[in-house]
Amino acid sequence: YRKKVRKHTTNAILYGTDPATCPVRALRAYLTALEAAGRTEGPMFVRVDRWDRIAPPLTRGGRRIGDPAGRMSAEAAAEVVERLANAAHLTGAWSGHSLRRGFATAARAAGHDPLEIARSGGWADGSRVLARYLADVDRVKNSPLVGIGL
Repeated sequence: YRKKVRKHTTNAILYGTDPATCPVRALRAYLTALEAAGRTEGPMFVRVDRWDRIAPPLTRGGRRIGDPAGRMSAEAAAEVVERLANAAHLTGAWSGHSLRRGFATAARAAGHDPLEIARSGGWADGSRVLARYLADVDRVKNSPLVGIGL
């Protein structure tokens, strides 16, 4: 769902060339693990407890709070990204947004059309934020220093 333009879009998930980082294989393994835990419907990314079990609904004073379907919060997703970046010994500041920006940067560096990047990543057409990400890539790629033998 592209929140800013209030439209649902369909994005293909393609097989990766490296099985260790292939998104299709990772998604299939994740769905198999969810099924083994008894979760066959509902949101894909769900909350887990500290023992890596699917977490029960949150309650406060006997009333349910948070997402009733048990979706993982944006903050929890950011924690997962940060934890995995640290485990991989990556430097810098990492968050859930790092995945989104990294997608845009890698797609532009590979020569993809900015409009298609925007639509695949859920940015509004003409997004100034996305334009800044892409400008960073283009500044390096189009530098007059490229290809002069320095």
